[in-house]
Amino acid sequence: MNEYNYMNKSGKTVMRLSAYIVTAIFALILAAIFIVNTLWLEWLNSNTMVWVLVVGVIIIIIQLLLGAILIPVYRYQIFRYKLDKNEITVRNGLWFISVIKIPLFRIQNVDTHEGILMRKYKLASLTLSTAGGNTELKLIDKDIAATLKYKIKNVNKTIEQTENEVSDIEYPKDDID
Repeated sequence: MNEYNYMNKSGKTVMRLSAYIVTAIFALILAAIFIVNTLWLEWLNSNTMVWVLVVGVIIIIIQLLLGAILIPVYRYQIFRYKLDKNEITVRNGLWFISVIKIPLFRIQNVDTHEGILMRKYKLASLTLSTAGGNTELKLIDKDIAATLKYKIKNVNKTIEQTENEVSDIEYPKDDID
């Protein structure tokens, strides 16, 4: 692969749905606080409760604007990856661009993560673990993730077989008397 690959387009939908769920949970908590306060406990007086509701609604609107509209588009545009013969490159960032190049033989473990929404849209995230840390390929197609995982594991198996063959070679010993 010579060109960078982006996350799957369905990844934007998954991020939007996730933002809607978080917003709905926050709205339910805000409604529960209002109902409990007015009907039973009266923790807050009515003026304070109005301010809590106003601030809560503003937070909900900001969460919807950022989480459901701006952030999915932004993350889709900035995240890229490519697999070359001997390394994988992950590029992330808009103003401060981070380019991480990981030689395939340095990858010790490849983990796959699939959430509930990700499974519905056939997406997965891969976590590439090295001695220096972890790098994540987010919201890529499930089949591509399986292919990448297979290629990375095969590179490591080939290297291990080569190392075993080299270690099996017997070298002549010099007799020093």
